[in-house]
Amino acid sequence: MPDRALSFGARAEAYERFRPGYPLELFDLVREYVGGPVPSALEIGAGTGKATRLFAGQGVAVTATDPDGAMLAELRKHVRDAGVSTVRASLEDLRPGRRRYGLVYAVAALHWTEPEGRWARVASLLEPAGVFLSAGGQARRCGRPTRP
Repeated sequence: MPDRALSFGARAEAYERFRPGYPLELFDLVREYVGGPVPSALEIGAGTGKATRLFAGQGVAVTATDPDGAMLAELRKHVRDAGVSTVRASLEDLRPGRRRYGLVYAVAALHWTEPEGRWARVASLLEPAGVFLSAGGQARRCGRPTRP
């Protein structure tokens, strides 16, 4: 992970104050794509929790990860939802275990992860038929792939 990815924590309060949040439409698109409720999610690169708040506010139990402890501390100031837990870790630090998620997502953060092994790691964290979301620009609808 580039050192720059860990540089935001020194200004976590300013990052929180000036970075815009995400529209409810993003969650609506995810729910539509999934085709039902989204009970649990793992967030990669949660930062100060802008996307965390969006998903948790819709009843999703979110495990928010970020390698920067200062960013997670700022997240915890703004997210007091019992359904949100935080883990100080990058995607590369996460080890597949018993816990898998219906949704793994990265909002404006996937570019901070190492390309090598990225997709195998994400797949190992997903439940069977789970969904991965990477967002960061304009929200738009896309077709649902046909499954055999």
